[in-house]
Amino acid sequence: MTDPACPSSLWLTIGRYFFQYRDLLPVPLVLYMFRVARPRRWTWILGIPLVLLGEALRVWGLCHIGPTTRAREICADRLVTSGPYQWVRHPLYLANLLKVLGLLVIAGNSPFALIGMLFYATEFSAMIPYEESFLEAKFPEQFKAWALQVPALFPVQIPTLSSDSAPFSLMNALYSERRTFVSTGILLAGLAFISLKGSKQDDAL
Repeated sequence: MTDPACPSSLWLTIGRYFFQYRDLLPVPLVLYMFRVARPRRWTWILGIPLVLLGEALRVWGLCHIGPTTRAREICADRLVTSGPYQWVRHPLYLANLLKVLGLLVIAGNSPFALIGMLFYATEFSAMIPYEESFLEAKFPEQFKAWALQVPALFPVQIPTLSSDSAPFSLMNALYSERRTFVSTGILLAGLAFISLKGSKQDDAL
């Protein structure tokens, strides 16, 4: 693996914008999803495991990185390389991607799914260089060694896990994740309502 490419200042600015408003930018997309969603039983069967897998990966990552991921401004008092960070440099983004993919599968609208994945591909491709430019500046030697061994988003092999315990407990991680649990629950409840409404309409025909 080669050293991470140096992104342009414009792309870093875009990445910072995405990072600061990462919880608000998807709102229009979510509202439109509720409008065009056509969930069916088979979409739930395929989508729910992806959502659960993504959430489990998020909780595992939070056990190692802690609650600083909630901040609007990027920060890091240490370079986290344990737990899922031995697999990929951005396990929380991979987890989010799995959850988004699961929700899009449940929604059951292929054209909208393409739009959703294009949005998140753009967002992640901007936020990752922004975060990594910060980490490389703050932990230059440690980051470079880590980046040469660990891929950014998709694991290429299963590493040997260290015996180091996570600095944050499972309860800490679950508490930190409470807002995400609520937002995910709202999304699933909305899709379930649409699914039930569609089933009733089908029965009435």
